[in-house]
Amino acid sequence: MSHAALALAAAVSCVGGCVWSLAAVADIRARDDRPLSRRIAAAGCLTGWGTVALLAPLLLTPVPWSVIGAVAATGAAPALAAPARRHPAPEHRGTQKHRAAWGYGTPDRSASSRRRAFLVWLLPGLIVATAVAVAVLWTGQANPGRTVAAALTAAGVVSLFLVLAIAGAARGHAVRRGKAPTGSIRP
Repeated sequence: MSHAALALAAAVSCVGGCVWSLAAVADIRARDDRPLSRRIAAAGCLTGWGTVALLAPLLLTPVPWSVIGAVAATGAAPALAAPARRHPAPEHRGTQKHRAAWGYGTPDRSASSRRRAFLVWLLPGLIVATAVAVAVLWTGQANPGRTVAAALTAAGVVSLFLVLAIAGAARGHAVRRGKAPTGSIRP
């Protein structure tokens, strides 16, 4: 497929993605009127769509595929990582108080929630690392230097996401469901 066709596809995707990016801009501009987790998710959305918007003109220039792949991977990493950080501590404490007031279960740090949080961070890293390594190897002739560069780049990306996965698993949590109170509804 030619670079021009991919550039057109990226531009059309950006036009269609304005539905999400305009809402994300509104969330970021609202500053303290929006919860921190919502602003983090909005920043991830803008990073992802900004990367696609940057790729559209980049595809029209005669740059190698490795540069295009590196730009895509660099922009995709924060865009994939931002939504995984949905419940920062202050918001989580507020949620705990509301759940306790309404008689629902209490938060519980279980092993399955830590594993789930670990995978939420690690799997995007493995996908991005694979894409970067393929982009580096696909762009030129196979030689030992290019293979080493692809392996080191992929290892760096996986290491970054592994550190994020360990930190995310340390913060992961699950909620035990209790029975809702019967009778009157509390205000």
